[in-house]
Amino acid sequence: MPGFFEKTAKDGQNSEAIKEIQETRDRFIVFIGKLEDKLKEFGEASIPELQSLLDTDTDEFKRSYHRMRAAVLGQIESIRKKAVDVKEEKIDTLWYSYNDQKIPKMCYQFRDECYERHHQLDALCSAYRERVEDTGVEDFEVKYQRILDEHDAIKGKFRCTQCGSPITIDRIYFTTTYITCVACQTRNTFEPGSQARLLEHVARSLAEQRTKQLLKEHDAIPEKVHDLYLQAHRLELSLIHEKDKGVLAQKRKQIDERRSQKEVLEKKRPDLYYTYLRAMFDEWNSLNPALAEEHEKFYTRLLTDYKQYKL
Repeated sequence: MPGFFEKTAKDGQNSEAIKEIQETRDRFIVFIGKLEDKLKEFGEASIPELQSLLDTDTDEFKRSYHRMRAAVLGQIESIRKKAVDVKEEKIDTLWYSYNDQKIPKMCYQFRDECYERHHQLDALCSAYRERVEDTGVEDFEVKYQRILDEHDAIKGKFRCTQCGSPITIDRIYFTTTYITCVACQTRNTFEPGSQARLLEHVARSLAEQRTKQLLKEHDAIPEKVHDLYLQAHRLELSLIHEKDKGVLAQKRKQIDERRSQKEVLEKKRPDLYYTYLRAMFDEWNSLNPALAEEHEKFYTRLLTDYKQYKL
């Protein structure tokens, strides 16, 4: 905090070093702020343009879209790398050069403030990268609606080839099916429409799409765990030169809290995956109940594999 830097400077502790640390920190925070502004401006302009190009590109392979998408992701990565390079050149270098002097508390605070600001930018880069990647994700709700529309259009038109009686199509069939006429017991061949033949693929993808937030929550755990580990590690390092017993006790308490939070997240992660997997298969079964038994066998295999190989 500025107040701490100013107080230390007045105490006369290595005033030149303190001045350099403070100025470097201030310049770095301003620099990161400018990168954030650039990223937001670029991202908010590029994402709608990408989506529009995807929707209007008549090329079967969407090559123009993919070229632009790669360029946008490259620009985001360029911003992220620029921040990393400056952090390593300015922050890490200064931290190592002054860490062995008699201003350890200031050095740790300087490093932690700069690292936290850099972490915020890095998180923003990840958020924009995800949004850009999502522009190319198919909307399976739309595909499923096409299947429903096709089913509604043909379900009342199917008649027995022998007696002409209407035959009820009570579900969405996605393969050739033989249906017996109630009136004359003739077996009739029902051929599903082109959209219905896609049902199994669309149903799984739609189920995954509808439950992806649960999977994201599970996948985010390792990064959170690593961040808590780093926080605890930095606090441990800051204890080395700390003499104030009150500060020592407070920091040890913070270390214990970080470790406890890390342990809770590690234990929570498998349950999050089980919750996701069950929710996804429930959705899949509801979309295509005809294959629910096969789905459940697949569910059991995935569950067994995760329990056996989870990291």
